Amino acid sequence: APLTLSGPSEIAEAAASFNQMQERLNRYVEDRTTLIAAVAHDLRTPLMRLSLRLEKAPDAIRLAGEDDIREMSERIGAAMAFVREMTRHVRRQRLDLRSLAESVATDAADRGGDVTLLPGPAISMEGDAPSLKALLTNLVTNAVHYGGNAQIALRRERDVAIVEVSDNGPGMVPSDLVRAFEPFFRAERSRNRDTGGTGLGLASVRAVARAHGGEAKVENRPTGGLLARVTLPV
Repeated sequence: APLTLSGPSEIAEAAASFNQMQERLNRYVEDRTTLIAAVAHDLRTPLMRLSLRLEKAPDAIRLAGEDDIREMSERIGAAMAFVREMTRHVRRQRLDLRSLAESVATDAADRGGDVTLLPGPAISMEGDAPSLKALLTNLVTNAVHYGGNAQIALRRERDVAIVEVSDNGPGMVPSDLVRAFEPFFRAERSRNRDTGGTGLGLASVRAVARAHGGEAKVENRPTGGLLARVTLPV
């Protein structure tokens, strides 16, 4: 929230400058996300024209082209969903982080995923439940998809809640760890839709964590596999 303009003139002037800076930064972010959404939306029209033109092409070219158009459409849809999520109005409330994790673990297990939530006490915090659930879902989905399983551990250290999701997969090379949270970056080099996602899952995780005043990191486990760690103030 904007700072209150009260106190000595020097403090009030500094608060006013801070509020003005905040307003400009918010406007910059809004303009950028609006541009991304507009470009993603407008790309759907030429893609539709391409799909119609491909109907007259030879089968080999038509099938390959349809696959490319389908992949591009999926990426556009993912980009627009990402923008909508990042610009959605956030409603903070007191919640139990462990209950959210239990819900995500149960949903993933119902879909056939090998997911384990380690036992522990409830962790209460102020947060946006849909965003935090999406954060947990992205981490678990990545672990199951790339590592074959997901183990969720939650604990509290002083005024910070720590969420760790680990797997037994191949991990990531050091150069990919540095770029893991970049939008559209995928460590999966095949660029195949069946083996690699859109590359927005971890970007969304970090955005949600930072929106709550926290942070997200990934690292290789000494025993093998990847560990994603999210810290959230409570």
